[in-house]
Amino acid sequence: MRASKSARFSASKWRSFHKLHFSEHEIVDCLDERNVIGSGSSGKVYRVELSGGEVVVAVKKLNKTAKGGEDDSLNRDVFAAEVETLGTIRHKSIVRLWCCCSSGDCKLLVYEYMPNGSLADVLHSHCKGGVLLGWPERLRIGLDAAEGLSYLHHDCVPPIVHRDVKSSNILLDADYGAKVADFGIAKIGQMSGAKSPEAMSGIAGSCGYIAPEYVYTLRVNEKSDIYSFGIVLLELVTGKQPTDLELGDKDMVKWVCSTLDQCGLESVIDPKLDLGFKEEISKVIHIGLLCTSPLPLNRPSMRKVVIMLQEVSGAVSSSRPNASKRSKSSGKLSPYYVEDVNSV
Repeated sequence: MRASKSARFSASKWRSFHKLHFSEHEIVDCLDERNVIGSGSSGKVYRVELSGGEVVVAVKKLNKTAKGGEDDSLNRDVFAAEVETLGTIRHKSIVRLWCCCSSGDCKLLVYEYMPNGSLADVLHSHCKGGVLLGWPERLRIGLDAAEGLSYLHHDCVPPIVHRDVKSSNILLDADYGAKVADFGIAKIGQMSGAKSPEAMSGIAGSCGYIAPEYVYTLRVNEKSDIYSFGIVLLELVTGKQPTDLELGDKDMVKWVCSTLDQCGLESVIDPKLDLGFKEEISKVIHIGLLCTSPLPLNRPSMRKVVIMLQEVSGAVSSSRPNASKRSKSSGKLSPYYVEDVNSV
């Protein structure tokens, strides 16, 4: 009889970062293709129910690499670096890493499960029965994500650069609170002590979100993240993806600026939004355009972005305290992590 998956992982090296209310070996036996909820170049993500369904986690299983090769060594180093980094992070707007496992050429990362999938999935879902995010919800999501990125930039030592900020890497919990995800696997080189110029010069980012200076420098830093976050803010306002065909030959920033000049504010705002929030939406557009300034030095820090969004959020709360109730989950299982075909 073939040994169970958990038996084959009996010699695995498990490492926990929080008090666990489940058994690590419970996880392994649930890594079934029927539980896959997303996949990408780095591996697959599974939705795993534990303790009789009382606990749900998301398990990322990293792809295998050739033993003894350069990729194998790099994979081990990157995994170790991510584990060391993510294991120390404690922030409400960062997806929590519960534990991890390293067993030969198989590596698992166990995260908290975000039942409402990604912001991209909810914001751009045209499926029947999809959730409509009102402006207060969108603003809260933007503020939550900004706080997470500010923590990475300003409160982590050394600072962590996400390198792939986009709406599909902002995940939503049961109450549509937002948490930043997927900032470790391919983006932790500088944190592991690498000092060569190539440490942070690998191809990073996704089409439509990449800062313009990256084209000629092939380098990323905090200002690159801020540009990408500015695109997310404009995405929240317009309801359009940065690669939307409706933008024509323009990028998101140029489309917003030209549409504002030629057609006015209402033509920029997602028609599904309540125009009663027009003043607050206009302020967020301004913040988004500041973040996407062509010159990196002119972009505000994420700490400053948080302050500006808090001011807008305060205005929304005081003007319409009961304007919008949070949407309830439709119960639809959304993708937790799907590699964007436009990733570069």
